[in-house]
Amino acid sequence: MAATDDLPLQRFTIIEVNDAKVPLCLRLATSLAAKIAADLGANVLKIEPPGGDPVRREPPLLPQGESALFQFLNTSKRSLVLDLESGAGRATLADLLDKADAVLFEEPAPVAALLRASRATPVEIAAFPAGMDAAARPVSEFTILALGGLLHMVGEPERKPLRLGGHQASYAAGLTAFTGLAAALAARDAGQTAPDVRVSLAEVMQWVNWKAASGADASGISPGREGKFSEFQIVPCRDGHVAVVYTATQWPATRDLFGDPRLGDPKFATRAGRRLHIAKLYEIISPWFAGRTRTEIQKTAQAKGVPFGPIFSPAELLQTEQYVARSFLANMDHPTLGALRLPQLPVQWNGRSFAPRPAPALASELTA
Repeated sequence: MAATDDLPLQRFTIIEVNDAKVPLCLRLATSLAAKIAADLGANVLKIEPPGGDPVRREPPLLPQGESALFQFLNTSKRSLVLDLESGAGRATLADLLDKADAVLFEEPAPVAALLRASRATPVEIAAFPAGMDAAARPVSEFTILALGGLLHMVGEPERKPLRLGGHQASYAAGLTAFTGLAAALAARDAGQTAPDVRVSLAEVMQWVNWKAASGADASGISPGREGKFSEFQIVPCRDGHVAVVYTATQWPATRDLFGDPRLGDPKFATRAGRRLHIAKLYEIISPWFAGRTRTEIQKTAQAKGVPFGPIFSPAELLQTEQYVARSFLANMDHPTLGALRLPQLPVQWNGRSFAPRPAPALASELTA
């Protein structure tokens, strides 16, 4: 870009079409992909059904009653309410598509044929692969996590599986959709034919949980919840908990970090040996954590090149050193909700962060 103040996608126009009848997990993915584009400067117009995107009413709610989830997922966009079941609504959408570079939407959208036939490159988000006759199946993010094997990876083996916090499947799919969108925009910008993009949450979860497939292929057993037999565990320390993580090549540094001569036993020399004697290993190292704070553990481990990580609560993340240093959490003035603090995109452009603009109010007419 010639000017350092230009945003990388500001020359592109993108339409986001929301359908109140599709599962929430798909609408969240679509909104995240469009949010990233909008915060990077694209002119994103959000088409909402009559009554607005149902996410406007999804918890968690701000003290004023507005959805915090909606405010996060729709920064820097504009909004327009259209009844796409009416001829007038579809005609207006068709006119907007003639001026757009790309359109994001969910399957099965009633206007999918119109969207795919427009000059705008279609970016479609679905629950299942195209080859599956599953478009009409009821689906939730919980079932997607189960199908992808993620629920088999979280929690203690003797308990019921735990749902991952937040909207992991939707956000992973939204990031994947944005990657496809960026590739399509790059192709258009180069005068090439942009590829159509289709993302399914089920396939994204298979990719995220690649260890399940590779493990089953290698050993015939998909890795699952091992609890206290797990190689890497969460251990208590003086002021909370720490994640014990290291690679096989980092074992010598990890061993030296603890400074316990018992770890020099040949049975701990190999990864296979450590896994075989995992209970004894944690019996030896756990007292080292118990006497130290998370900050002391992290700094001491980093000095040795060992990637132990402190476990933070959401409230603690607001003051985490890395987040503060990178201004990751930005203060944003909303015209009706006042001051909001939201995460910025975790990337920088020409050395600066992207300050998001407030999510739009419902609009029945298009404004400049």
